[in-house]
Amino acid sequence: MKTKILRTGSIITAIALLLVVVTAVVLAGGREERAVTLNVFTLTGPFISGPIERHAAEWEEKWEGKYEINVIQGAFPDLFSQVQSVAATGSDRFDMLLVGNAWMADFVGWDYIIPLSRYVENLDWYPDDVVDGVVAKNTFKGETYGLICDNDNMFLFYRTDILGNEEYQARFRDEYGYSYNTPPQTLKELIDVAEFFNGWDWSGDGQDNVGFVTVTRRGNPQFMYSYPWVAPFSVIPHDEIDTAGVMFFEPETMRPLANSPGWVKGLELYHEMIERGTGPGLDWTRGDVINEIILGHAAMAIDHGDIGPESLSDASRVQGKLGFAMSPGSNEYWDWRTNEWVETEEVHYAPAHSFNGWSWYITSTTEHPDIAFDFIEFMLSERISSIDVAVPDSGYQPWRRSHADNVGPWLDHGWDRQSAESYIQAVLDSTEHPNAVVDLRIPGSAEYSETIYDVSLSSIITGSQSAQEALDEVATQWDALTDRLGRDEQIEFYHHHLGIDD
Repeated sequence: MKTKILRTGSIITAIALLLVVVTAVVLAGGREERAVTLNVFTLTGPFISGPIERHAAEWEEKWEGKYEINVIQGAFPDLFSQVQSVAATGSDRFDMLLVGNAWMADFVGWDYIIPLSRYVENLDWYPDDVVDGVVAKNTFKGETYGLICDNDNMFLFYRTDILGNEEYQARFRDEYGYSYNTPPQTLKELIDVAEFFNGWDWSGDGQDNVGFVTVTRRGNPQFMYSYPWVAPFSVIPHDEIDTAGVMFFEPETMRPLANSPGWVKGLELYHEMIERGTGPGLDWTRGDVINEIILGHAAMAIDHGDIGPESLSDASRVQGKLGFAMSPGSNEYWDWRTNEWVETEEVHYAPAHSFNGWSWYITSTTEHPDIAFDFIEFMLSERISSIDVAVPDSGYQPWRRSHADNVGPWLDHGWDRQSAESYIQAVLDSTEHPNAVVDLRIPGSAEYSETIYDVSLSSIITGSQSAQEALDEVATQWDALTDRLGRDEQIEFYHHHLGIDD
């Protein structure tokens, strides 16, 4: 009897063990079939993150549910600090980033992103279908570290119907003694035209309108809107210097150029524009800039390209009424090598690539770099990207040559051909201009621009300090930051930023 009981116990034990093994196999099989999640960190939508959410399901279907995309969103002022925090801890929280191209040097310095050169060399469209200015912004230390999906630079938006009004042109000529260009060619002319259209009902909507709109609230990001005013007075023409686009520092010493006469002149005029050509108050945000234009309340703005697609939104009152052009220039520039002003017969243009664009990166902590790049390649494909640069709510601007060659997607999304072609050309002309200034890509770029410069810029805008006083403080603080980060190292990074010796 005892023996029988033992045998029964053995059978029960064997069955129990078998159930455990079968259960473990089933659970393990379940784990193998569960989708792998890839986390993308980017801006809170609908802009920038919206296209990821719109297209991810199609990519996931291609992989038959093996991989899925999860979008982690953050407010713009917090993006850099959140990436910095995750990078410092070595966390694998993010597989991909879709954040600022201007932060590339920091990410490279932290060893937080991987080079993408081995991936892009297998793309049949890169770099041939990408404009040279974007290829340059994708490159650092001779390697491709990021891939831009949104080509940010600042250019001029203006009401063609208002500036082209013959009655208004005659009134301006009587008042100012000359005829303005449509669009204005120089920053000084822009101020006069903005002043003329400021504070009266030129649109016939029963309310006073404004001549020009810009960002005046710190952190929105205010500093970016000042660069188009600085660059034409501070950048030496490309055919007069070996390294084009120098605006922030002397390349060999990192001596700040921020308090040079070129910067001072540009910001004095920017303050003058705010005084003469804009609406009352100093609390304007980037959203206000876009809204004031598309709602028909402002005649002109210098902004990133988002106003173009937003002019097609349901709220817009200016569809088909906007012109697009390179940001105005000047007839003089400061030569920081010889410390003298140089006058030019033709208008000297120097477009500013403020923020440079939103760029894809793959983190060094991801376990799935190949799959991550497969998703990025999908998002950057001609078919997907041509939709995203044309629709109102993506926040993306054209960067591929095919975006200009094929206007079909633009027409499909409500653009008329003339507006689409003019808009695309304005973006690409600013990108490809030989005097263009690429936003600063060195370690600490956010601290140089946002923590230090933006504070002093507020003092200039409010009039609490003169441009010279405020910029002297900027130069002193930039010098101190450079010494803290290591001047020799910063010179090396600045050379990479400018493409010297790469």
